[in-house]
Amino acid sequence: MMMRYGKTGTGALALIAMAAMPASAGAQDHEMFELPAIQVEAFQNPLHVAAMALYETPARWVEAGELHEAAAKELTKNDAGQFFGFHRAALLYVYAGETGRSRRAMEKAASVAEATGDVLTAANSWVDAAFIAVAEGFAGKRRAFEAKARSLAGSALLSADERAAILARIDGAPASAAAARIALAQRLASPTTLVAAD
Repeated sequence: MMMRYGKTGTGALALIAMAAMPASAGAQDHEMFELPAIQVEAFQNPLHVAAMALYETPARWVEAGELHEAAAKELTKNDAGQFFGFHRAALLYVYAGETGRSRRAMEKAASVAEATGDVLTAANSWVDAAFIAVAEGFAGKRRAFEAKARSLAGSALLSADERAAILARIDGAPASAAAARIALAQRLASPTTLVAAD
């Protein structure tokens, strides 16, 4: 696996600056989607442990994301444990300015959640992927991801409040790349915040 470091361009620096923003309630709420049993198992995986050791070094967030993805790929396809690796990779890539890689990783995380029957997590992850697609300037993908999330929002497995929250996120999706980056910073905990949480 090829390791490489994060970009040093102005776009990446802007995203790194977002990491200094205080974690919002939304960012803290997002962690509830990562099941405790999966987190405990992840903390025992050497690749995840190595990745988490890099969270305090912004220049190595891409490398950390690659390690999380590698750990996820070691598991059987659609194993629930894959969600942690793909989701953390998406988070790290977006903060490193690698929106294309972030979108692809979030797609994988959403697909795993959907395949394992975690409708709430899957729907929210598809909305996250849509926001990342906006930040990337990929309108076609945004529409496709929002359609997936909207379809899942109709599931009988969700409460009325959960359904309403998902639809509100879709309807309030940012229109510009800059607005999408702000929304993602508010939604996704920064790598430096996760150091304390883990």
